[in-house]
Amino acid sequence: MAVFSFLLSSVIGLACALTGWLAYDMSLFAAFGLHLSVSLLVGTALVVAVVHAHDSAGREVEA
Repeated sequence: MAVFSFLLSSVIGLACALTGWLAYDMSLFAAFGLHLSVSLLVGTALVVAVVHAHDSAGREVEA
């Protein structure tokens, strides 16, 4: 699940970087930084959400 989360966040980061670079006239270096920061933050948030949704036995926790 963590691998899928980071792959999904990488695609989201790429979309943000391309939008910033092409539409908002960001430098390529700034767009790369945006890609890295969005990818790491979104991927980590997805992994933390999955970890907190399960208990130590692997069962889903009720809300």
